[in-house]
Amino acid sequence: MKRNLLARAALLCMLLLAACVSANPRIPSQTSQLYSLGQELWNSANSAGADVPATTGLPATYAEFKSRCQSAATSPEGAVSMYFDAVFCYLEPRRRAEAAKMLRYIMHADAGWERSQRYATFVRRLRDPSRHYIFKSFAAGTSPENGYAMSPQSYRLVFSGRSRESDYTRIFLRSSGADSRRIVWVRQYQDGLWYVINNADTYLDVRAPRTAGSEHSHDADYDGTY
Repeated sequence: MKRNLLARAALLCMLLLAACVSANPRIPSQTSQLYSLGQELWNSANSAGADVPATTGLPATYAEFKSRCQSAATSPEGAVSMYFDAVFCYLEPRRRAEAAKMLRYIMHADAGWERSQRYATFVRRLRDPSRHYIFKSFAAGTSPENGYAMSPQSYRLVFSGRSRESDYTRIFLRSSGADSRRIVWVRQYQDGLWYVINNADTYLDVRAPRTAGSEHSHDADYDGTY
C-alpha cells in the first residue's frame, strides 16, 4: 500500500512537471523542484522496507550465490541483500570457506581480503560469536530485548531509503540496536550488477542483547552464538 501511494505521488509530480513545461518553458526552478521531488518519491517507493520480501534460505555454495546475484544484484537493495546472505553464511564455521568467496564477490574485493587491514575489524567480528548480534540486528523483528533472535534462513532487511551520488549509491538500513540509520555504499559495475563498496556501518557495535538470564535458557533462538 505504502509503495503504491508513493509511486502515484511520483507520477503526479511528473505530470505536473509536464504541465509546467507546456504552460511556460521558462520556469526551470519549479520544474527542477518537481523533478527532484518525483525522483525522491519514486526512490522511496522502490526501497520501502515493508515491501522487501524475506529471504528463502541461504545459498549452499559459492556457485549458487553467484547465480542468485545475476538476478538479485541488478538493484542496489538486491546487492545489499546478497551481502547479508553472505555474512550470515560466514557466521557459521562450516560454511565459512564458501562464504569467504561470496563476500569477496559481492564486495568486489581482491583475493586474500580476509587478511587485509581494511577488513580486519569486520573479519574479527564475523568470527566472534559473541558479536554476531551486530549483524543480526539488521533483521526485521529483532531487538536487544529478544536477544536479536532471528533465522538466517528466513529474514527481512528494513530498507529506509537511498541517496544517489555521482558514481555510487547510499542505501539506508535500520538496525534494531541503533538509534540512527546505517548506510551501505554500493556501486554499479560494467557487468550491470551492483556491489557493496563500503560496509563499515554494518559491523559498528550496537546495543548488547538483554536476554542473558535463565528465562530463555531452553530456547536456542536466544543463544548468543550463531
